[in-house]
Amino acid sequence: MTAPTNALKLISHLESVAEARAEQDTGDDPEHPGLSSEEHFEQRVTGMLGELLDTDALDSIEPLEPVVVDMLFRDTLARIYGPSGTFKSFMTLDIAACVATGSTWHGQATRPGPVVYLVAEGLRGIRKRVRAWEQHHGRKMTGVKFLPRPVQARDPEWLVLIEVCRRLTPALVIVDTQARVTVGVEENSNSEMGIIVDRMEQLRAASGACLLLVHHTGHDEGRSRGATAVKGALQTELGVTRKDAPGTGPVVTLKTGKQKDDAELDDMEFGIHSIALDGEANEDGSPVTSVVLVRLNTAGQAQAHTGYAGKVEEIAAALDAAGVPATAGRDRLRNECSRLGIQAGNAVLSDVAKHRKNRTNSLDHLSPQTLEDTPQTGQGE
Repeated sequence: MTAPTNALKLISHLESVAEARAEQDTGDDPEHPGLSSEEHFEQRVTGMLGELLDTDALDSIEPLEPVVVDMLFRDTLARIYGPSGTFKSFMTLDIAACVATGSTWHGQATRPGPVVYLVAEGLRGIRKRVRAWEQHHGRKMTGVKFLPRPVQARDPEWLVLIEVCRRLTPALVIVDTQARVTVGVEENSNSEMGIIVDRMEQLRAASGACLLLVHHTGHDEGRSRGATAVKGALQTELGVTRKDAPGTGPVVTLKTGKQKDDAELDDMEFGIHSIALDGEANEDGSPVTSVVLVRLNTAGQAQAHTGYAGKVEEIAAALDAAGVPATAGRDRLRNECSRLGIQAGNAVLSDVAKHRKNRTNSLDHLSPQTLEDTPQTGQGE
């Protein structure tokens, strides 16, 4: 059978279907009283013709509104991914906190707004992470609302979450992690994950927020795990990696894997800074600890983007990473900072020395569960 014959048969079949539907149309369209189905169809055609834009009308389309300038945008779908133990959940929480409090995120301006954080895994560690961030930055993490359980994307309760977010109108909604809200879904199936994308898009559209998914890598640590249907729907995708260097501790790198309509950011490197929570101790008397991420420049040196208190903390973190004893005084710190290329005046160095001497924690106090994350606890994600 030739191709033209196939085409003619298809046209004939479609015409037969149209004729049969016309014969069954005995009156008004029940969904549009007073209009026949054909009249309603013509109205829809006329309406869509009116939606078509010429080149000049494109200027009426509102540009994307940033949540974190040059990185995350309102009313878009985004994802951050990395292997377990790369501190991606710490980074995501840091982003959430800066957006909610209107703080600059490591040099990137934010547009403040409420944040909804779906803690679908790692619930028991979230309080310590929040308290460590608050202590490090000297402010409460106001504006972030935590939902301490997973809501399945294919469950009817997802519609409840959509309505909650619609009412709250957050700037940012975080789902941590994608896998925990898609239990039972074949993540390598484009058809099944296409349904998940649709549910995510419903949440994004109802809230007007940037919907940020936290996800894992598979055997290939250079890409996010699962079907390509999700990546195709993303405005932004960020990758997190970790490299451990003897004597300096972990270095966490954030890469922009996809930025649909904007230039990709340069890679950003972070060090791990340990925090002993004030007034808290374990049963054996050891300090309760967590960590925060501290931005490093290309030479691995601390950069201050969080004000005076942040500068003291970041210089202390760089000295920790360089193995400088915590008991070192201001003169020793001046020499070490000069060696590391860190510029700091005497007043700052005095406060750094005081901060390090008074601090009861160091990276050695971190438990294996804090530095080496497991899927069961969600630590270090």
